[in-house]
Amino acid sequence: MPFEINQGLGKHNSQKDFYAVLGVPMKANANEIRRRYLKIAKNLHPDSRDEDSGKKVASDLLSKFVNPAYEALSQEKEREEYDIILRLLKEQLTNHRVAPEPTSEAAKALLTHPDIEAGYQQALAEIAQKQYQNLDDILTLTAEISELNLVYLLRRDGGQVPASPSPRVSPPTVAPPRPGTSSSSSTPAANSGSQASAPPTPEPAPAAKSDSYVDKYYRRAEEFLAKNNYTEAIKELRDALNINGKSSRCHALLGKVYLQQGTLTMAKVHFNQALKINPQEAIAIEGMATMAKHEKRAAQQKAKSNPPEKAKGGFFGLFGKK
Repeated sequence: MPFEINQGLGKHNSQKDFYAVLGVPMKANANEIRRRYLKIAKNLHPDSRDEDSGKKVASDLLSKFVNPAYEALSQEKEREEYDIILRLLKEQLTNHRVAPEPTSEAAKALLTHPDIEAGYQQALAEIAQKQYQNLDDILTLTAEISELNLVYLLRRDGGQVPASPSPRVSPPTVAPPRPGTSSSSSTPAANSGSQASAPPTPEPAPAAKSDSYVDKYYRRAEEFLAKNNYTEAIKELRDALNINGKSSRCHALLGKVYLQQGTLTMAKVHFNQALKINPQEAIAIEGMATMAKHEKRAAQQKAKSNPPEKAKGGFFGLFGKK
């Protein structure tokens, strides 16, 4: 049974919102995260369920839904990478003026709450209190928290939530004249003696236009990278991703820039994002292999610099001097 979050922050982050799964604030510290996890694990323990079906669902929720979230947020490096992904997501949503469009009353109220921190904490606490009480309500309440998280992510630190786009009104169409009739009798304007206007010229496809811009940014980034000008290369690629956030090659090249710069955490984030979009992205595959070698060498060097103490022989070597 898949456990996915298709609302709020989860909707824009591949059905993943680890903070919503645990029902903790996005600024929670390590102790808060651990206490919350232990409480959830106790509620989902199979021994707390009477019927076999409930035990199976509770066990699956704990192992496949809660545990991955806790593993991501309880490890400092993993959480740092996840928070970087969320910051990048916020930039993309803001630059593309994507409105949250929440469905829950709590998230709707948070859109205009005068104190975003207080409003977020209060609304989250109320939902989290009942989040894991009933197995049937867990995913629904988690989705509500994810909507809160999306609004909070966009509004915190003085951010502005884009307004919902107004529906686009299509221009009225003019029916072509039927065979045997003149075009002058097909419209009221023609009856008044004026010439019928030509149909509007269709706009060019925006995708093709945006791809051409992305290509220009990408090529300039390659040129800067060849000159080891990492700052300008990063700037060009970020501009490209603002136009098309799903460009796997831009994410891959950005990961390569960060790798050469020595910023391994950011490199890994963008390599992973590139492979998520296109598992065959060559630059990202090569970059991840290079990072694996870096990590292996670092582990070996650490082991050499901190060799294990050799056990001393004899009675006093085993039990220590008195």
